[in-house]
Amino acid sequence: MIKWGIMALGTIAEKFAYTLQQKGEGRLYAVASRSLEKAEAFASKYGDVKYFGSYEELCNCKEVDAIYISTPNNMHFENCRQALEAGKHVLCEKPFTTNTQQAKELYSLAEEKGLFIMEALWIYHLPLLKKAAELVAKGEIGDVNYIRADYGFTAEGARRERKFLSSLGGGALLDVGVYNLAFAKMIYRKDPVNIKTDRILNEYGTDSFGTLLADYGDNKFAALTSAIGIKMPTEGVIYGTKGKIYFPNYQKAEYMKITYNDGTEKEYNSPFEINGFEYQIEEAEKCILSHLQESPNYPHQESIGIMQSLEDIRKLWGMKFEFE
Repeated sequence: MIKWGIMALGTIAEKFAYTLQQKGEGRLYAVASRSLEKAEAFASKYGDVKYFGSYEELCNCKEVDAIYISTPNNMHFENCRQALEAGKHVLCEKPFTTNTQQAKELYSLAEEKGLFIMEALWIYHLPLLKKAAELVAKGEIGDVNYIRADYGFTAEGARRERKFLSSLGGGALLDVGVYNLAFAKMIYRKDPVNIKTDRILNEYGTDSFGTLLADYGDNKFAALTSAIGIKMPTEGVIYGTKGKIYFPNYQKAEYMKITYNDGTEKEYNSPFEINGFEYQIEEAEKCILSHLQESPNYPHQESIGIMQSLEDIRKLWGMKFEFE
């Protein structure tokens, strides 16, 4: 059994802890916050769980096998490195880092240490998205030349500020646009060769809205839009010469429909066992127990490619974070 630690205890950490508890395989062993009181309150919800008032104490806890990192974007690189240096396997929230060089350094360090590390881009492990990619590869809807994906939500008050702060690596692109890029990459199996894009920057100097047309070569394109401040359905559509695959919510893919050019339809339902987080946890645990350093389903190079696209888009926008 893998003993998990959680570093940083926000909303996404609650989801991870709950899912881990429901799975009945891995065990939540310890949690850490920069506030001891917050760590204690969090731990009390999940039974016999150790708690620490610093990330260093969590990393130094000998019993912890793996650490789930859910700190703000700007801290991912340092926190992952800290955990790896302490000999811990790592599952780090997306975006993995804020630039490609950092990602490469972390993957190299994990290889050097003989440790598993994976970006927690959970949609890569959803059964229905994997099924869609499989069907496309088999030619179920013919040649795919166009993909559309949208993702937008609203945030108010302190949450809005946290999502946008340049000092934290904020903005819609890294928060939700990464899912759009991942969805397209899962289908095309490659990164864009050219991107045309525009954005709206907010008072924090980060993007509140971004839209792009990505060219993947061989007459394959994707139109991807992300926003914080505009509520949009998280739709994903894959268009082929023989039909299309439609997801009313690709990010939480439990249902998809294929509509063929002759008007016939085929529906697929794949309800989550818990909430969808279970599949990335299962993948991480399987890899760790098999002594793998990267996931065959979401290898390091795949993650690096997505990070490079994010970096390229920010360069086109002229959007730099305060710490860059």
